Amino acid sequence: MSTNLRFGFAVTNVKDIAKAKRFYTEVLGLKVEREAPNFIQFEHFAVASDNPDATSPIELYWLVDDADTARRELAAQGANCSGVDAKPFGKLFTVKDPEGGERFVV
Repeated sequence: MSTNLRFGFAVTNVKDIAKAKRFYTEVLGLKVEREAPNFIQFEHFAVASDNPDATSPIELYWLVDDADTARRELAAQGANCSGVDAKPFGKLFTVKDPEGGERFVV
């Protein structure tokens, strides 16, 4: 294929953009790349609040070097984390965002 398609980012709708921004920047440590009143873009991921009634079953995964250490650090920052589970592809846990959505860390 000559179009050279690459993943850009996933968008998830949120009710409270300020809460979402705080979670993704202060708890998960993501850097804001672009921001508008109802939209915040991080690398490969964005949140939007212009359609708060939309439901989106997007699964989002973040990669880490050590899931156990990452879980401890995120929990210390106030994140609601599951336990770490061993999967065939490595250790995985979930962290809930301010809307109650599960985000996966592996």
